[in-house]
Amino acid sequence: MNSRAVIKFGGADLATGEKVAQAAKMVAQAPYKEKVVVVSAMGKMTDNLVVAISQLGNMSDADYADVVSMGERTSARVFCSALRAAGAQAELFDPAQDNWPIITDSCFRDAKPNIEKTSSMVQKYLVPQLGNAVAVVCGFLGKDEEDNVTTLGRGGSDTTALLLAKILQADEIILVKETDGIMSADPKIVPDAKFIAKLDIHEAFDLVQGGAKIVKPESLKYKLPDQKLRVVSFDSENIAVGGTEITGSFNLNSAEIESLKDLLAINIVCNVDSDNLKEAFAALEGKPIYGVSSGNKSITIFTTDGNVNQVINQLHNVEGFKAISHREKVAMLQVNHPMFIDSPGGVAKISSALSRKAINIIEVTTSKATINVFIEEKQLKRAVEAISNVFET
Repeated sequence: MNSRAVIKFGGADLATGEKVAQAAKMVAQAPYKEKVVVVSAMGKMTDNLVVAISQLGNMSDADYADVVSMGERTSARVFCSALRAAGAQAELFDPAQDNWPIITDSCFRDAKPNIEKTSSMVQKYLVPQLGNAVAVVCGFLGKDEEDNVTTLGRGGSDTTALLLAKILQADEIILVKETDGIMSADPKIVPDAKFIAKLDIHEAFDLVQGGAKIVKPESLKYKLPDQKLRVVSFDSENIAVGGTEITGSFNLNSAEIESLKDLLAINIVCNVDSDNLKEAFAALEGKPIYGVSSGNKSITIFTTDGNVNQVINQLHNVEGFKAISHREKVAMLQVNHPMFIDSPGGVAKISSALSRKAINIIEVTTSKATINVFIEEKQLKRAVEAISNVFET
């Protein structure tokens, strides 16, 4: 059995005393030698505090962070008590204490962790407790270098869990949820949503960035390649098995760049609506679609270069299409990096790098952490060289 695990509970899992007791029992019985538990505020406590703050008027960011921190700080204390009641040793980690490990900048509402200083505090205070007691850490919170409480933004408990797991080089990260792992859709909307046993980290990132409330997308950048990350149900009898596994990791040192040649860019002048999109996709049935963009009165679709005459003639016969044009020998650069979500300027960096080499961009499309840039095929080699070092850190 893996020896070191970070286990995170969300607010819904800790909404009542009975649930806290059940969660503590799960942790106490989990067959790991070293355990770190990250807790969110109980139930809707943070939401209630935020509403109260909004009714007070002009509150400083520092006061905001100090007040909303009470949700996680209370939750951690209750969880420690529940662990002791379950027969386990527990050690509290709270921002008010000298042993608090997560050091951040002073952006109180959306602080960024200082990895170097946090690593030092983790090694000094948290690691010595492992194996002797369950370390219970307030999620969502940090502390700046002046000892002021900060917050990591909504969903920040996920950041806490994956950041600590990275620094601790934990064998496993377990995110406990109310559902049976990750589902193919929201089961509250789609009753027959299916359980997904495994997702690549890129698939998981796109899913959560699209709105699935599974894990804070930015937190996934902390996952190490060999770490096991699972999303398990609160109703699991044994959280050490089952659930949905998220595999792989992001390369944070540089963006992932792929290229593709021999594409066809089809421009359709028409009203931009679902009926016309349906007609366009029907004409391209069986062909891969690499990008779709729309303007005021046109749709552009990037697909593989095949029987151009046949495709154009088929599209031309669609009643709702006013005119068709196309461009052959198009190439695509696909640039993927998780920083595109929480750091502005990804498209600007790419376009600036290409501009300096006098490379014209035909079209840009984006989806989550991916930017697709379409250019003339003859400029592909120079384009790859131009952006290859832009995102290195």
